[in-house]
Order: sequence, then structure tokens, then C-alpha cells
Amino acid sequence: MKDKTSIRRRIKDISIAKKLYFIVGTMAILIVVELFTLWFAIHTLSSLRALVGAEGLWSKAEKDAVYELNKYYRTHDEKDYASFQKFMRVPEGDHTTRMELLKKDMDINVARQGFIEGRVHPADIDGMISMLRRFYKVSYLSKAIFIWGQGDSTISELVPIGQKIKEQINAPHPSQQILDSLLNRADIINGQVTQLEDDFSYTLGEGSRWLEHLVLELLFSVALIVEITGLTLSISVSRNITKGLRGIIATTDKIKRGDLAVRAPVYSGDEIGQLATAMNQMAEQLILSNQELFNFAYIASHDLQEPLRKINVFTNLLESESNETISDKSKMYMERITRSSLRMQKLIGDILQLSRLNTTEEFEEINLSSIIADVTSDIETLLTRSNAIVTVQPLPTIEANAMQMRQLFQNLFSNSIKFNNKQPHIDILYELIDGRSLPDQYWATAPYKFTKENDQHQANEKFCRISFKDNGIGFEEQYLNRIFVIFQRLNSKHLYEGSGIGLAVCLKIVKNHHGIISARSIPDEGTDFIITLPLSQKNFNTPNI
Repeated sequence: MKDKTSIRRRIKDISIAKKLYFIVGTMAILIVVELFTLWFAIHTLSSLRALVGAEGLWSKAEKDAVYELNKYYRTHDEKDYASFQKFMRVPEGDHTTRMELLKKDMDINVARQGFIEGRVHPADIDGMISMLRRFYKVSYLSKAIFIWGQGDSTISELVPIGQKIKEQINAPHPSQQILDSLLNRADIINGQVTQLEDDFSYTLGEGSRWLEHLVLELLFSVALIVEITGLTLSISVSRNITKGLRGIIATTDKIKRGDLAVRAPVYSGDEIGQLATAMNQMAEQLILSNQELFNFAYIASHDLQEPLRKINVFTNLLESESNETISDKSKMYMERITRSSLRMQKLIGDILQLSRLNTTEEFEEINLSSIIADVTSDIETLLTRSNAIVTVQPLPTIEANAMQMRQLFQNLFSNSIKFNNKQPHIDILYELIDGRSLPDQYWATAPYKFTKENDQHQANEKFCRISFKDNGIGFEEQYLNRIFVIFQRLNSKHLYEGSGIGLAVCLKIVKNHHGIISARSIPDEGTDFIITLPLSQKNFNTPNI
């Protein structure tokens, strides 16, 4: 078993080019075998046809010999007797070949010469000899050769009969009674040979049909082997390539969605396996690079906040000076410095917040309604100042990280109020769904503990779908794929201040909880953010937080 596994593994590790060369080479060999089989079949059938033709010549020569002997009896013309001897050389030649074929150490030249005397075409002789030697044990051919032997023995009696008839005709006082008896015996032999010829022809006919079926079965079998082998090799190689590529595609899709913990399965050592290995190494490098990047962002942001705080302190001190000391123009400059530094502090704070989301935090059972209440309490001043109307349907209890859930809804509330040119209306609705309601793409990328084939577990998984809808300025459909990308600002006129990080934070939080977030929006009518989160995290692998 280990040897078989080792061989199978070595085959998988062969390069794709060599596998394709192997398939092409194997198919070429099988096609050559098929062509050889076809040639053999045609050659054998042609030899059988030639044997049937030789039997016809043998039969005709025997009939002509008896005819010339009868003619010689009537005319006493030596030319007729010479014709009798000439026709008798055909069965005699066939007899010579038959006797040579029965020998273990056959002399091919003697056998050929016999068939030549039997008036067989030279191009057919070697094929006939090969067929008779190769298939002589087959019942049909064995029986035909036996009948051939009986015919030889019977025909051989014509030679002495002809000699005796010649002696009587050339005798001083020929006996009519003896001549009549000899001629009558020749006619009897002719009748016996005719019956043997019929048996021989019938047997060859049966043998021909048997051989035809054999050849057809052989050709069909070889063609079937060629097709099955070609398909098996092609499907096997194609399946292995497709299997590896699908694994790589699924892995790249998950990496694209931010799941750097996923690894491409390595099924072989060929180019596909090498690509999967390189991709896994790339994912490892991306994790290290991201960690270094976030560490840098955290340190840099932390170090930037201190000088910004000092700038704010000193500008506040300057602004607190008397009007006699600082001019109005200087005050304007101070206000601009203060706004810019505060905006920079906000941006740095958002970056720090995003970087902190990549650390592992615990899940616990939390009530989303309580989270919403906490958030609205924290931003009560903002809600009051904007006269926002908030409608919240009671939300369920889920397994989540409370701090991140607060940040998620706080960002959504802030966006709805900030990007609004009228009195804000915010509606929060929720519905309970199961895994069947989620798109296939979700299960293709979710780090679910159960296998993909175990659809029942996925169908039983419960999710809450939350609709966070506002009546803000909205955005056009062409920006749908950009809103969750960091530093993306859709309002080019800068009428609304923002860092472009808030929705990227929302996306990261939702993904950390193995959920999905999407948006629908109509310009000047509002935006609806749809958040889908599992109620429980126990069937999901450790999150990438």
C-alpha cells in the first residue's frame, strides 16, 4: 500500500508538461496499436479471401482435369492428355504446400512454390501461409485443412487412372471394358471430390464469418481501450489541475476578502502545487507585512498625537491672550490651526482604531438593543443638535465583541447624521434568517468548521439581518464597491468632513464576526446598510481580528 501511495505521489509531482507529453505519447502508441490491429485484420481477411480463391482454382482444375481425361478417352489426342496433366499440377501443387505446412520445420520456399503451382497469386501467398500456420488450431480452419487432405487423397487417384487410360489407348489391342471401367472410376472420384469441395467451401464460409466477428470484436476492443485510456488519462490530469486551481481560486477569493489565515491546499508537486505553495508563502508574507504596517501605523499615530496636543495647547494659550496682544488676523490663523490639528487628531484616532481591530478580542453574549441604547446615549448631544428621529426595533442577543459592536453602530449613526442635509430619520429593523438565505459566495469564503458537503449544519445556522436605514444624501450606484474602502471619499466638493475610514472600520468589524455587510442607496433619498451576523460563533473558526 505504501508503495502504491508513493508511486501515486510521484506521478502527481510530475510537471504538467510531462503529464501532457505522457498522454500524447500514450495515445500515439495506442493509435499505432489500433492501426496495427486494423492492418492485421485486413491482412487476415485478405488471406482468407485468397484461400477461398485458391479453393476455387483447386476445384476448377480438378473438374477441368476430369473433362480433359474424358476428352482424351474419346479423341485419343495426346494434347488432351497433356491438358489433363497440366490441370492436375494445380491440386498437386496445393498438396505439396499442405504437406510442407504440416512439418514443424517448414521450408517456406517449398510451400511458396507449391502455391505458385496451384496458381495462387504471389502477393497472396505469404499471407495465406501465415494465416494457415497461425490459426490452424481453430476448429473451422482445422476442419477445412482436414477436408483439404481428404480431397488431396481422392484427387491423387486420378493420376494413375489417367496413366492406365493412356496405356490402354496406346496398346495394340485396347480393352474397351477396362477403359470404360477406368473412366467410370474417374467420374466417381469427380463426384466425391465435388462433395468434399462443397464441405470445404462451407467450412471456409463458417470460418470466414467467425474470423470477421473476431476481427470486429478485436477492433472494437482496441478502439474502446484507446478511447477509455485517453479519456481516463485526460480526465485524471484535468481533474487534478482543476482541483488545484479551484483550491487556489477559493484561497485567493478569501485572501481578497481579508482572510489571511486561509491556505491553499497543495495536492501535488507540479506547477499547480508550486503555485499553491507560493501563494501560501505570499499569504504568510502579507500577514507579516500587515502586522508591520499596523505596528508602524500605531506607533506613528501615537507619536503624532503628542505634538498635535502641544499645538492645540499653545494655540489655545495664544487665543486666550488679550485682544490687544493678538490681531484679528492672527486669531483667524489660530482658529485654522486649531481646526486642522483637531481634524488630524481625528484622522489619527480613526487609524489607531482600525489598527486595534487586528488584535484578538473575546466574544460574549450581548444584547444588540442594549448596545444601540449605549450608543445613542453616548451621542445624545449629536442626536439632539440634529433633531434626529431614531426608530429601533427590539434586537436579538448574539455572540459578539461588545466594544466593536458599539463602534460599528456609532460609525453608522455618525455617518447618517453627518451626511444629511435635512432632519435625520434613522430606522433600525431586524429579521431572523437561516443559512439557506445567505448567498453561496458566503459559504464559499466563510471559515466554517463543518465541511462544505454538510449542508444541513449550514442550513441550521441562525443569522440576524439588521437594516440600518437613513434619509441622508445617499450616493450613486457606481460608488457601491468603493464605500467600504479606506480613505474613499465620494463627495468631491468636501461639503461634508470625514476621514474616509469609518465604513472601512465597519466592514472590518463585521468580517471579524463572520458576517457580511452591504448597502443600497438612492441619491438624495437615503442609504440602507444591511448587516448580517451569526447568532453564535461556535461553528466558526477563530476570527481574523
